[in-house]
Amino acid sequence: MQTAGNGSVIENGSTSNGVAPLANGCGGEVGEEGKFKTHYKLGQALSETDSDIIRLIGQHLREMGLHSTLRQLVQESGCSMEHPKAAVFRAHVLAGEWKEASQAVDDLAPMLPQSSSVKHMQYLLLREKYLELLEGGQEMAALHCLRHELVPLPLHHADKDIQTLTSYMMYSDKTELRSAANWQGVKAGSRESLMEQLQGFLPPSVMLPAHRLPHLLSQAVDLQVSRCPYHFEPHPPSFSSQIRYSLLTDHLCPRSEFPSETVHILTAHSDEVWFLVFSHDGSRLASGAKDGEIILWDMKGESPKVQHKMRGQTDGIAHLAWSPDDSLLLSCGREDCPGAIVFNTQSGEVKCRVQNSAEDSLTCGAWSPDGQHFYVGGTRGQFLECVSSLPPPSLSSLSLPLYVLQALDGSVSSSWEGIRVNALAAHSSPRSVYAADTHCRIRRYNFQDMSYDNLIEEDHSIMSFTVSRSGRNALLNVANQGVHVWDLNDRCLVRRCHGVTQGHYTIHSCYGGLNDSFIASGSEDGNVYVWRSGKEKPALVLRGHSRTVNCVAWNPVYPTTLASASDDGTVRVWGKEKAALRQRQLAAASEPTGITGNGDVSESTSERRGELGGGGVGGLATSASSLASEQLDESLSAASLAEVGSDWQLAVDSLTSSMDSSVGVQPLSLPSLSSRPLPPPSDQLPADEEDEDQVTGSISTEV
Repeated sequence: MQTAGNGSVIENGSTSNGVAPLANGCGGEVGEEGKFKTHYKLGQALSETDSDIIRLIGQHLREMGLHSTLRQLVQESGCSMEHPKAAVFRAHVLAGEWKEASQAVDDLAPMLPQSSSVKHMQYLLLREKYLELLEGGQEMAALHCLRHELVPLPLHHADKDIQTLTSYMMYSDKTELRSAANWQGVKAGSRESLMEQLQGFLPPSVMLPAHRLPHLLSQAVDLQVSRCPYHFEPHPPSFSSQIRYSLLTDHLCPRSEFPSETVHILTAHSDEVWFLVFSHDGSRLASGAKDGEIILWDMKGESPKVQHKMRGQTDGIAHLAWSPDDSLLLSCGREDCPGAIVFNTQSGEVKCRVQNSAEDSLTCGAWSPDGQHFYVGGTRGQFLECVSSLPPPSLSSLSLPLYVLQALDGSVSSSWEGIRVNALAAHSSPRSVYAADTHCRIRRYNFQDMSYDNLIEEDHSIMSFTVSRSGRNALLNVANQGVHVWDLNDRCLVRRCHGVTQGHYTIHSCYGGLNDSFIASGSEDGNVYVWRSGKEKPALVLRGHSRTVNCVAWNPVYPTTLASASDDGTVRVWGKEKAALRQRQLAAASEPTGITGNGDVSESTSERRGELGGGGVGGLATSASSLASEQLDESLSAASLAEVGSDWQLAVDSLTSSMDSSVGVQPLSLPSLSSRPLPPPSDQLPADEEDEDQVTGSISTEV
């Protein structure tokens, strides 16, 4: 008579009537071809699905150590947890009966999918036996096991494994032995861990894989998370051992935690805002306008504040790029602009300029990951690599050629002739960069060996693109096509994001959220569209701008903050509903606030109001100045729709005067009229759009 590890009794390894004992104390009837049947209950046999569910529950109970409950489940259901031979094998392993366990492996051999698995399983059994003998101080028995049992196993262990096992005999201390072998020890559950490893060799019909029920539940949660339109939490690749979300209800994140409400309206620009981008640390926002003005916004306080105003290219700011350490800002202009400018972001002063000829056109740029180089290009065939600063002294004479060491502070170190570039993006490799050219292609260019690699080719012009933080995917804004997602590794189109209006204007999109789980893009219809990365239909449509949204940027550190730039001359900062509600409460409780011509609250008014709380980039609270600007923006939007067919400017002037007298604000500098087409008159709008466009900051949801 033998006693299994869990207390069940085995007599001679068999019982009568063809029913073998199992390690958990339940039995099953062996059918044809080694399969086993479940018992009958209430005159009906269990279905295959019911049998699988009971087996999964039983396995989970056993792994939790609830053996009495397990025996009751088996008795009532009449369902065996696993094949009788597998149960015998489990009992021998948990009891440390290695000779019997090895014989049980031979008995299971006909059921194994691969014949080589037999020797591998025997090797794992003997390794466990060897380590237990060493732990028990039986060095001679361990040496005999090593020489006469482990070494003779053919081709199922490497020589270095035998050498490693031999070295374990040198450890006299048990703690050192367990640490060197990365082994738990018998009392810490090494046999249970071994059994989980051995289960992987057996088919599920014979023995379930370890932790099968938690694994299935984690897959169900993963699926729910992937379908949640507003999921904004970190999500590990596999829950397996611990599921983070409740299993009692389907997982669905509330929209209130998503950046879906206008929290700030920044009106310091006096012209169309064409581009904006957050710094890598998320504390600042750079925006550039049609009139060439660049504003650095400090986002750390209760409301964004102007840190620096800088004068860039006179023809307008087409692109901005922060250096990896956020100390420099690269500015590029529109097609007629011959040069690029690098600003010091701490002082706001110009650090260097890049211009070879008055005929050049430098409209886009990108930084190398180390910040030592930056790249600029344009549609007239200029594609340049420039040096921003000296490399570290230890590398100055080793890693860079002489002509690079002599070219500092924006000097051109290398160039590629005849490459007409629409957009650039950084690449992780040294001196490499992604470039979209006028032939509807994206290539990876290497300035070190002057080579390139074709990656993507579209049928229409690529107006702009960005690369995910992982470097795996690229997000393209394609003329007359909208937003496309490409896999750079497989070089294939993954999906087309529907909803956005994209003509021949340059619209910039972005990745956002944790692990780049969301995509956002501007649109010529004045809306901001947000998609889950794996979806084609937008999860949210953010309404508020009255004209084309040229660029969107997601804060890389505070994922609940999104910013958008528009031809209406404003920058909108989107945040959670709580922040927007807090803004309205503060506005209702505050006194009338004076607003300066650039949209900032005057100092004396700010001091009288005192601290407003909330604040910061993560929870942005808006001052009364932003609320007043938002009210004015609502009225201007309504006026533009109502009067565009006759005298638009007259309607704007009239409304501005009336608002000045009613809310006590000084006249604002109105955005200049754009060359872009204005929205159609209200009588040409669909009924739903006509109502929605009257409300600034409203949202429509399409899941």
